Amino acid sequence: MGIDYEGYIKERMQRNPITVLPDASFYEARAIIRDKGIRHLPVVDKNHHLVGLVTDQDIREAAPSDATSLSVHELHYLLGKLKVSAFMTPKAKLISITPDTIIEKAVQLMHDHKIGCLPILDGEKLLGIITETDILDLFVDLFGVKTPGTRITLALPDAPGILHDVLAVVKKHNVNLISVVTPSYQVDHNRIVAIRIQTLDHDKIVEDLRHSGYEVLSIDRWPAK
Repeated sequence: MGIDYEGYIKERMQRNPITVLPDASFYEARAIIRDKGIRHLPVVDKNHHLVGLVTDQDIREAAPSDATSLSVHELHYLLGKLKVSAFMTPKAKLISITPDTIIEKAVQLMHDHKIGCLPILDGEKLLGIITETDILDLFVDLFGVKTPGTRITLALPDAPGILHDVLAVVKKHNVNLISVVTPSYQVDHNRIVAIRIQTLDHDKIVEDLRHSGYEVLSIDRWPAK
C-alpha cells in the first residue's frame, strides 16, 4: 500500500474549486460566496485558465457604503452592471504555486505575504486552491489533536541524538507516539520539545524521563481526566 502523505500541496489542495467567469456580475459572485460559504473565488476564462481572484473582502469593498446618496434602484442597476473583472485581484498580482510545491513553502508564502489563499496551477490552468483553513486542518492532523493522549513538554540540551534517547524512554513503556513538535529556536540554550503519546496514563513515563535527567516542563492530557 502506498504512502498517502508525502508533504506536497497536491495531497491537501481543494481540487476543482468553485470558479466564476470574469464577465460575471457582482451579484453572481456575491451569491456564490454567500451560498457556498467560501471566502476565495478564483476567476477563470473559458479554458479554465486563471485570470484573477475574488474574496469576500473584495465583495464588501465593491459594494457602495451605507452613506451613498444613490437610490435603491440606482444601486441595483450599477451593481448589476459591475463585472467581476473590475474588482478582482488580477492574476499578475497573485502568488501561485504548483501541485508539487512542498507544504512548508506554501505556509511560508501565505505567512510572509499575509494572504489566505494560494491558487495551484499547471501552466496557466487552475487545478485547485489551498486556503488558510486547509493549512489549519493539516496541522490538526500533523499534531494528532483528534487522537486522545498526553502531551509532555521537555527542555532538552540542543545536542545531536538527544531526541532519540528521549524516545527510547517512551518506547520502553510500549506506548505509541502521536507526534513530536519542536520549534526551530532555542530557549536558554535548550530545545523545547512537545511529545504527544497515545495514552492518558503518563505517570511512569514522566517519572522515567525525569529519572533519566530530562527536564519536564508541563504535562497536558486530552480529553482531561
